[in-house]
Amino acid sequence: MNLTVQTKCGAVEGFADGAVRKWFGIPFAQSPVGELRFKRARPCEPWEGVRECKKMSPPPIQFGGGPMAEMMMLSQTPSEDCLYLNVFAPEKAEKAPVFVWIYGGANHIGEASSPDYELSGFAREGIIAVTFNYRLGPLGFYHFKGEGFESNCAVSDMIAALRWVHENIEAFGGDAGNVTICGESAGGTGVYCLLSAPSARGYFQKAIPMSGLAGNATTERTHELNNKLFFDALGITPEEVGNLKTMTTDELNRGATAVMSQHNNAHQGIFLTGPVIDDLIPDHPWKMLEKGSAAGVKTLVGTCRDEGGLFTMVGLVPRTWEDVRACLAFSGEEGKLDRFKEVYGGMPEKEAVTAFDTDRMFWADATRCALAQTAHATVYAYRFDFCPAMCAQMGIGATHSMDVAPGLDTYPAGPMSFYNGTPKELEEDIHRKLHGAFVAFARTGDPSCDAVGKWEPYTADSRAVVVIDTEVKTLHDPFRERFELWKDIYLYE
Repeated sequence: MNLTVQTKCGAVEGFADGAVRKWFGIPFAQSPVGELRFKRARPCEPWEGVRECKKMSPPPIQFGGGPMAEMMMLSQTPSEDCLYLNVFAPEKAEKAPVFVWIYGGANHIGEASSPDYELSGFAREGIIAVTFNYRLGPLGFYHFKGEGFESNCAVSDMIAALRWVHENIEAFGGDAGNVTICGESAGGTGVYCLLSAPSARGYFQKAIPMSGLAGNATTERTHELNNKLFFDALGITPEEVGNLKTMTTDELNRGATAVMSQHNNAHQGIFLTGPVIDDLIPDHPWKMLEKGSAAGVKTLVGTCRDEGGLFTMVGLVPRTWEDVRACLAFSGEEGKLDRFKEVYGGMPEKEAVTAFDTDRMFWADATRCALAQTAHATVYAYRFDFCPAMCAQMGIGATHSMDVAPGLDTYPAGPMSFYNGTPKELEEDIHRKLHGAFVAFARTGDPSCDAVGKWEPYTADSRAVVVIDTEVKTLHDPFRERFELWKDIYLYE
């Protein structure tokens, strides 16, 4: 493949890395600075000549402090000028399947250039992989009301990146009619939003939401409650929102840190600020899916068995039944507390409330979405049960994000890796299973593969969930009693 490729906006020059061809730092939208700071993504402006694309662009500005932010190890200094993407392609790509990755980070941290998202493994399997940056925190997600402010800027970034893929990927040897989007945590929330957004229709044919928080696409009520923490920390009123346009990012971060560190203590069980229901995302994802917003899009829905363990450890979720009572009471559901204790019975309080958190944030809404999508397309589901060594030592189980490295076939290194101490042969076995399923799904829309075997579809009747662990098994309608309790509960509306 020629390393110089002509895109709609101009020519880009990449580089060869063994059998993989790479283009880093390709603009997919205008720089969101100056007058565009709080505006949705605007189309990329053309350039003259050949743009050298051999180095990752800066990460987006990171927001919020505390344990989660401290876990991030950035590749370089962040910048507001961040809307760039990266392409990993096989040496001789021709009508190759396309896999687009959306990183997570609680809507406040994260970057496409992380070594954990180096997707050469897909290119070696004959799949073109794309990663991209999107704006974070108050620059990307916070819903401010005032002249010059637009909502869901981060989601607009995601749609702009997918539009770029749709319009340009064939020049890199990709098939614009065989695109899979995949994201984890906040990235999984992004996938649910893209499945719901009318303006994203047609840009992808398959989707893998990994531990996405479908309920994190909230009504304005959640934003109002969290914004109060933000404005109070900055010492301004909502009427002075225009001041944000000229504040430094360090000043904005003071407000975002207050939201990230105080939101749960102020309102137990509330979601951290994320997408808002508006013209871009007209309703909750499961309600949009029920209406056929993603008709024909094959979907592989994934969660981890012990999602809540990580969040309980860092104190961002309810940790006692009294916390749960406060969470339910705010939304007029306190009368269901005894029923929750009954349904999650048989476990000590800590374990029971952690399971409550898992279901509140991830599993219940993922189940809503999976069931809704079964009426309009083929759906598959998995639960990741493998517990890495460090997670076992910390007592947090098969917790949130433990499926990322196996799914992407990357091997995180460093003192903060939860896979430290895990026998290599076990780690490689889990990679063969989940990455093998992702590769098969990206190619054909069916995750069946040699390492997993035949994958039973998830239907409204079967509710078949494939468990990824040292042994693979299929469960049918797990935790039905829990879902029956959750399915009609809507908190912080």
